[in-house]
Amino acid sequence: MTGTMSFDHQVELLKQEVKNLGDGSSDALIEETAQRLERLNYAPPVIIPMDRFLRLTSDSMLQEIDRILEMSDQEACALAPDNPKKCQELRLEILSVQVFYYKNLIQLRRGDLDMWDEIDELYVHD
Repeated sequence: MTGTMSFDHQVELLKQEVKNLGDGSSDALIEETAQRLERLNYAPPVIIPMDRFLRLTSDSMLQEIDRILEMSDQEACALAPDNPKKCQELRLEILSVQVFYYKNLIQLRRGDLDMWDEIDELYVHD
């Protein structure tokens, strides 16, 4: 995302990205994938509690984005409490990381072999 876009526009692009994923995974597949990743101690750098993150749907991911946006500046922007511009950049960074790993999670649910190979490399073979 470029710095020339407004904060709200960048947030809207992230939300649209989540909506476009079209995760139609069944509850059973979501749970199966979550349990498999938990057995591997999968721990991406997300601020959403791991047990909740692994079971997110597109709708609940959008709710998490809104929850992060509603965090106090003190909580979300501890590294720049007196710099509103930097605070917005930090919020976007937090949101981008959450969406990036959510997209990876969707690929895992869909059985993407390359993504599972990456997980195996990081969590099984090391």
